[in-house]
Formats: sequence, structure tokens, C-alpha cells
Amino acid sequence: MKIRFLAGLGLGLLFCFLGSVRAESLSVATAEVCAQQWASCVGQGQVDELNKILDDSYQHTHGTGLVESREEFLGALRSGARKYEPIQLEEVKTRLFGDCAVVTGKFALKVSVKGKMMEGVNRFSFVVAQTPEGPKIVSFQATAIKPAS
Repeated sequence: MKIRFLAGLGLGLLFCFLGSVRAESLSVATAEVCAQQWASCVGQGQVDELNKILDDSYQHTHGTGLVESREEFLGALRSGARKYEPIQLEEVKTRLFGDCAVVTGKFALKVSVKGKMMEGVNRFSFVVAQTPEGPKIVSFQATAIKPAS
């Protein structure tokens, strides 16, 4: 009985240790999954799912220069004031910096803002950080690419 208890305790401690190591390390793949989840949720209007992957301190900088907090960005999606068409991330590159990653690339944008359609191609960058709750997106910035003349 004592051996089973000690073996169970040892396995429990091993799983706790492995879980804490996994929770503290951020990988390129994990950061890119966060970015893809963001694109999917925004493009499908899944505000509740998006809310789960955004950090409380999330800042969203649009290609127009408009800067919004997490609450402002989610509120515009939730109210329908802003509706995105599906977003496909392209040319994705990720760099790790300790517990943070910067994910960059480009995407074509189609969004209805208060009934007015806007289209264009944007470069983007996400900052993904490993938090005690898991990986979270802390920042997004889009830069509009001027159409060729």
C-alpha cells in the first residue's frame, strides 16, 4: 500500500512538473495557433471564443490607425458595428523572445464598419505572451498596404 501511494505521489508530481513546464514555455507552433484562432474567430464573429485568447491588456491597432482596447474591439464585433469576412493569414513568420512571440504576415481584409464596406491588404503583427492562464494575444497591429497604381 505504501509503495502504491509513493508511486502515485511520484507520478502526480511528475505530471504537475511537466504541466508547469508546458504552461511556461511558448513555441512557434503555439503562437501561430493563437494567430490562426484570432483570424478564425474574428472572421466568423465568434466573440466569446475570441475573448478567451485575448489578454486583459490586449490592444488592437487597426490599419486606419484607430487604437482600441480589448473591450472596445470585442464590443464592436458583439454589437455588429464591425463585421469581418473570413480572414486568411499569409506569409506567417514567428520569432520567439523568451515568454513572448511576434507573429507577422499579411492578409486580405473585407470588413463592414457601420454598414460601409472596406477592403484592402494589410501587413500584421501579433504579440503572443505566455501567461499563467496559457498563451494570450496581448497586441495586434495592422498596416494597410497601399494598392499599386
